[in-house]
Amino acid sequence: MAINAGRHPILESLHTDFVPNNIFLSEASNMVLVMGPNMSGKSTYLQQICLIVILAQVGCYVPAQFASLRVVDRIFTRIGTGDNVENNSSTFMTEMKETAFIMQNVSSRSLVVVDELGRATSSSDGLAIAWSCCEHLLSLKGYTVFATHMEGLSELATMYPNVKVLHFEVDLRNGLLDFKFRLKDGVRRVPHYGLLLARVAGLPTSVIDTATSITSRITEQEMVRMDANCVQYQPLRMAYQAAQRLICLKYSNQGDDYIREALQDLKESYAAGNLI
Repeated sequence: MAINAGRHPILESLHTDFVPNNIFLSEASNMVLVMGPNMSGKSTYLQQICLIVILAQVGCYVPAQFASLRVVDRIFTRIGTGDNVENNSSTFMTEMKETAFIMQNVSSRSLVVVDELGRATSSSDGLAIAWSCCEHLLSLKGYTVFATHMEGLSELATMYPNVKVLHFEVDLRNGLLDFKFRLKDGVRRVPHYGLLLARVAGLPTSVIDTATSITSRITEQEMVRMDANCVQYQPLRMAYQAAQRLICLKYSNQGDDYIREALQDLKESYAAGNLI
């Protein structure tokens, strides 16, 4: 699946400044983790991908500059939260039932789209469930786009080279979040974005100050562990990306000159250490 400058077919008609974004999935890179603060554009991006796939498979115009899509047998989504009063199910139970249905029925030709799995329970249990579900989906050849604000989930990419991590760009200006709605490679941590949103929402200053102090102590402990992992992660990621591009070139129908130039670019990028 390759979509260049894809757009949401409904929202782009309502907003003249809608920001397009890309997506690439293959058997060698079959899971994308989409990270970013609340309101950064993650949910819209997931819906956009699903709508583009549906439009393509029914033979309609696709809102993108370029799109190359394989036929999927089903699209599974775990999007939205809310209690199911009729069935006496809490938000978390509803999440788990929908996730269980996906796990039991997904195939190697399916597209799975998950938005913020595990946020309706404790942070540790939520991360554990999201992590294990990702590992199960990775064992298949299906495509998965998984949006989350759990930064710990990005460590999957240090263990599984077929995991790609993206984030929505957000700038901090005068203590406020400036949403760009542009998708970028890698993980970018916006410090204390939850506290910034809480301040905008009107929580008392004393509550915000106490929360800031607690968050700082937790962050210091996490950064020590993450720095150690990054040292081991980068060489493995570069080697895998190089191998993936070589496979693509092997089956390319481009001419010898194009392939020769692509190989030279690959060699230079690998030597410079900026192959992502």
